[in-house]
Amino acid sequence: MSSGVMQLAATPDAVAPDPSKHVNYTFGMLLGVDDFKQEFAYLIGREQWMARDLIGYGTISGLKVSLDVAAKGPRVSVSCGDALSPKGQMIRVCPSQCAYLNDWLTANQKDVQAALNFSPPPSMIKLWLTLCYRDCPVDPVPIAGEPCRSADDLMAPSRLVDDFRLELRLSPPMQQEEDAIRDFVAWLDQIQITTSGPFLSIPDFEAALRAALVPFASPLNPATYFHFGSPLSVIHVHPDSIGDYLKSAFRIWVTEIRPLFHTGWPPPACSCAGETSQTAPPEDCLMLAEVDVPLVNVGPGQNWQVDGTKATTLDESHRPILLHTRLLQEWMQSGLRGGK
Repeated sequence: MSSGVMQLAATPDAVAPDPSKHVNYTFGMLLGVDDFKQEFAYLIGREQWMARDLIGYGTISGLKVSLDVAAKGPRVSVSCGDALSPKGQMIRVCPSQCAYLNDWLTANQKDVQAALNFSPPPSMIKLWLTLCYRDCPVDPVPIAGEPCRSADDLMAPSRLVDDFRLELRLSPPMQQEEDAIRDFVAWLDQIQITTSGPFLSIPDFEAALRAALVPFASPLNPATYFHFGSPLSVIHVHPDSIGDYLKSAFRIWVTEIRPLFHTGWPPPACSCAGETSQTAPPEDCLMLAEVDVPLVNVGPGQNWQVDGTKATTLDESHRPILLHTRLLQEWMQSGLRGGK
């Protein structure tokens, strides 16, 4: 479901550029390959940092997922489109892509069998359609170097082209912050906006929000972190004051809750003192759909294929979607019309 990629062996002593540093050129200083790579890493790092932290991530346009049945059996298709990855990288998919489920099952029989290692085995398997960013080295050119080299060492790619990887997986990509956002909003929806008191003060409201945080799991799981029910369900907020309460809630989200789930840009050394972040960088992949595939063993042995007598279904309810600012602007302004 993705274009081909040319692999180039990495040099063993290559060091990844630090996106927190940029070149401080002084007259007379000689700039080399590492300096150009370092400056690019700084510029692209800040661009991705701003996109990811200020906007979020998810599908931006297109990338419609559909199911149909072709001559080779059930097929998953993805239309052309764009997305912003968890690391803030723009991903462009074009032309449209497709994958035949029976071909995927045949190529992954060992992993499928391990996932079905129950007695009796289930009749359904869940797959996750995932989109990831990658780049590909292209346009090889002759390079200078030592004599007596092999033909492969005489050329090196001069460009990196943006590319993508679409794949079906047996496990979902991590999207803790996406799940936390949804749960936090659902959590705030329990607050009662009413003209009937009693009403909590802002400090008491903040204390109630913090009291409802229940970090059971390690690592944190949004499904267990946000405690639904009391005390939020008994909080009454007057409509005239809702703005002040929401400001307080959003401040707590930004300063206290989001950092727990946000795997953002932090570079290897993010301060002059050399302090490092303990946050692992996110995998640069996002979920497009869950695919529930009915299975039948056609033998001999454990030979799983799609059960054509049952329906294969798509679930996009947990898919990250990123709305552009113009749409949000028009939607917000529409609330001012007709006395809404």
